[in-house]
Amino acid sequence: MPQTAAAIRSYRIYFRDTMSALSPAHEVNLGSDEDARELAALMLDERPTYPCAEVWDRGRLACIVRRGEIGWRSKTPRR
Repeated sequence: MPQTAAAIRSYRIYFRDTMSALSPAHEVNLGSDEDARELAALMLDERPTYPCAEVWDRGRLACIVRRGEIGWRSKTPRR
């Protein structure tokens, strides 16, 4: 039996600065909200001036990743 391909969704990742202004969108195609959340967390780790990222699936807010929250994964080792 042939395998079916996983559905790919188009997400937009935005970063909010401390004044709540949005950065330009980063458009990505991923397989799930969890994949998009993980990518947003990695991208947030590379942008220290932004405290959070929003992940959108068309008009639906899929998640918000905030620096330092439980579940946020930083590449930076904790001390």
